[in-house]
Amino acid sequence: MPTSPGMPSRCALDWFTCRIVSGMASPDKPATRESALKSIANFAADIRIGNQRIIAKAASLVEDFELVVSELKPLLGEPVKSPPIIGITGSPGVGKSTTTNALINLIRKNGESVAIVAIDPSSAITGGALLGDRIRLTHHFSDKKVFIRSLATRGALGGLSNATDSVVYILAVAGFDNVIIETVGVGQSEIEVMRHADTVMVVLAPGMGDGIQAAKAGVMEIGDVYLINKEDRGGAEEVAREVERSLALSAKDPNWKPPVLIGSMENESGASAVLDAIQSHLNYRRSKN
Repeated sequence: MPTSPGMPSRCALDWFTCRIVSGMASPDKPATRESALKSIANFAADIRIGNQRIIAKAASLVEDFELVVSELKPLLGEPVKSPPIIGITGSPGVGKSTTTNALINLIRKNGESVAIVAIDPSSAITGGALLGDRIRLTHHFSDKKVFIRSLATRGALGGLSNATDSVVYILAVAGFDNVIIETVGVGQSEIEVMRHADTVMVVLAPGMGDGIQAAKAGVMEIGDVYLINKEDRGGAEEVAREVERSLALSAKDPNWKPPVLIGSMENESGASAVLDAIQSHLNYRRSKN
């Protein structure tokens, strides 16, 4: 099977498969870092007006060639505004994507645009990623004010992709009102989202060992807001109490008491309470600056 001259070496074994899982566009993509940067420079005007097809191409180039913000700024300039960046993290199966979907619906109901950067784990064997979040959020694809991009971890630790910073910068240049980063999962090493997000929400669920997980070093240092999702399951209140006990011992910010919410992101009232809590923390951060 042929390989593209612009394909990173990890994709050399199977060009077609890698094209699918990595978002590679075609064999005629730029072959070098320099040509990739030149392409992004040519994309500048379209990125600034929010052309989603061009934004997606730029994100692919950033991911494939590991382009960093310092290389992109001379080409794209500073964003007109800095959108709030919301990080959502939690163990697999707790409802992170359901939470993301509910927040998208509310943000759009408020008349604002939103971009989602969803991180998917890469296979340690093939380097490929399922990129499943785009599948779960397909009903937003026709909305021109919603942009969804999955990034593969490609071996990066910390629950994010090495391309996260650069892709978020491009989305800011494109003028999105809000950016949501959904991580791979949460654990003692997956706290990188703190460096990227203005507000981090940790999603937990009863019956999944999350009460024990909450007591682990690192988890209580991540969140600004905690959501005990899937309240219809028994044990939600007990998980909330364990989280609050742990927070009392290791708060991230002594001047901010993270709210611990119990609810279901399947209904609008629960989602509204979560968005209000996120907005309260964003306002708190702004008041400090």
